[in-house]
Amino acid sequence: MKTYRSAARTCAALFALAPALLWAQKAELNLNVVEGRLCYDVEYQGRTVVSSSPLGLNVDRNPLGEEARIVATDSTGKGVTYTIERTDGQTYFVDTRRFDDGVALRYRIPADGPRCIYGEQTACTFPAGTRVWYASGPFQYGWIQAYQERGIDAVDGELLAPPATFRLPDGTYAALTEANLFHYHGAVLYGRTGNRVQWGYVENKGHLETGVVTGLPPAKYWHEEVRDWPWIATPREGADEIVTPWRIVMLAEDLDGLVNNGIIAAVSDRPDPALFPQGKDTEWIRPGRSVFTWLTEGPDRLSVANHKKYVDGAAELGLQSVVVDDGWELWPETERDAGGRSKWDMLKELVDYAAAKGIDIWVWRPSSPRAGNRTDIGLADADERTGFMKKCSEIGVKGLKIDFFHTENLFTVDLMEAILKEAAANRLMVIFHGVNKPTGDNHTYPNLLAKEAVRGLESVGGEDTWAPGPPWPYHNTVLPFTRWLAGPADYTPLNFRGFCPPSVTFAHQLASIYMFTSPMLILAADMEDMLACPGRRFIEEVPVEWDETRVLAESRIGELAAVARRKGDVWYLAVLNGEKPFSGDLSLDFLPAGRYRTTTAADAPDDRRRIVVSTADTKPGRKLELDLPSGGGYLVKFERR
Repeated sequence: MKTYRSAARTCAALFALAPALLWAQKAELNLNVVEGRLCYDVEYQGRTVVSSSPLGLNVDRNPLGEEARIVATDSTGKGVTYTIERTDGQTYFVDTRRFDDGVALRYRIPADGPRCIYGEQTACTFPAGTRVWYASGPFQYGWIQAYQERGIDAVDGELLAPPATFRLPDGTYAALTEANLFHYHGAVLYGRTGNRVQWGYVENKGHLETGVVTGLPPAKYWHEEVRDWPWIATPREGADEIVTPWRIVMLAEDLDGLVNNGIIAAVSDRPDPALFPQGKDTEWIRPGRSVFTWLTEGPDRLSVANHKKYVDGAAELGLQSVVVDDGWELWPETERDAGGRSKWDMLKELVDYAAAKGIDIWVWRPSSPRAGNRTDIGLADADERTGFMKKCSEIGVKGLKIDFFHTENLFTVDLMEAILKEAAANRLMVIFHGVNKPTGDNHTYPNLLAKEAVRGLESVGGEDTWAPGPPWPYHNTVLPFTRWLAGPADYTPLNFRGFCPPSVTFAHQLASIYMFTSPMLILAADMEDMLACPGRRFIEEVPVEWDETRVLAESRIGELAAVARRKGDVWYLAVLNGEKPFSGDLSLDFLPAGRYRTTTAADAPDDRRRIVVSTADTKPGRKLELDLPSGGGYLVKFERR
């Protein structure tokens, strides 16, 4: 009888919890037709988070979402596909996926040739009182990324660069972005009336005015966009339909759930085993830490000798590579002892010097021709691309930093894929600079380690001119909960020179290399400064791939970013403070039971440009007391005793 009563109490408790268990971390997407218009809504844990919103594309001037009806549904293990028919007989498909942490949908348009895309009706309608954080620049190419916070009712006419992050009145977080962008034009979001944002397309005005398909347009056009310019879509070779990227709605109860969202990876195409036999674990793909000389002070920063000095320093710090940036192609003219040698001869000398010290060499190259350089036709030319990558591989270069895309039109998206395929065939890793947001392309092509798509440290000094944006403390405490949701970035963090933003402290700088994580983590500091840094040990050991990430509950977008990351059984906590001083406690509940030895790097109380390193003991359950200045930072390592 005792066993029966115990089981009965257990069953009663489970039934009482049933609603919570049923809806815990669950999202649902519902398609329907309202007065002939195809619509959808999204529920999360039993609550409506996206109310009835339109679907559809404007193809050949036909709004496919209008005069429509659902004629069939097909459920598979991955989701539900809806067959949609218009009154004029046109048929297309909407694929949908439901996840515990959001939903995704895409369109498939039957086509035996080109179709003209005039726009998109897909939209998301949020509850009144929703707040949104977004970059208002048309292109997330690193120079302009003016993040701001607004009420959803105040974004009419605005351009929101994905991913944009929303906080609903009930505390739910949502983020919108796209994934699996291949052979299609990249998208942005337009603010509309009625608490709505709508997917759409933009092009850089410079590309339309000058006729240049891709690359860096004239400076007067850098930040000018043309909205919903018609463009031609075609099926992939051998296919009979046009497939759009996935439109994604990430959902979470808190910032920790949002940062750990896995939808982009789930809907991305798997790697081609012919190019990547072991997927992301293919043996020549080696994530790591690097350094480059772009912000280095002094007249010889681009010289072969200076790069050898950086190779020496990288070896001493335990870094994996050195990136040879823009300017190496002019070595025959700029090197005092060139002696008639070609740029390839001198690059090979540097590669061999680095290899002897266990350091890899990466090289920079533009994707396209650029103003003022008549000798570099870029990698948009297929023959140039093939020859360049073959030569890099032959002399032992391990990776490429490809720059100056500056649009995400169909041509440029195809060019990026062609570069990644060619690079993989030559066993070369890649980072893209001056480029659009990540869209899961690193999951399909794991040799793509990062994309810039961020206003990073390279933009220092241009805040009031070519690289406008908000104060750095605000910017840096928004990024982990917006831009980083799409994938790793190339922020090029860390600098201790006088020109570095005085609004952030040196401890903030050091903590940023643990916050702005990337499989290709390129550090921007002068080598002498890193070697002499009081927190040098944190530079020497920073991981680039993590086993677990936890966002602390005390984090607030644009105010405080506190993120704990685990590698093996070692935890690191990085804290970046916003514009207002912060005094308060942080919970250490992310730590498993046990005792820990801590090593901490913090701001000196009387000097924003001095880092103080200390050690202590702690254990879970305790609070971490912090007193951070405006733009302050804090970094701590937890090791089991």
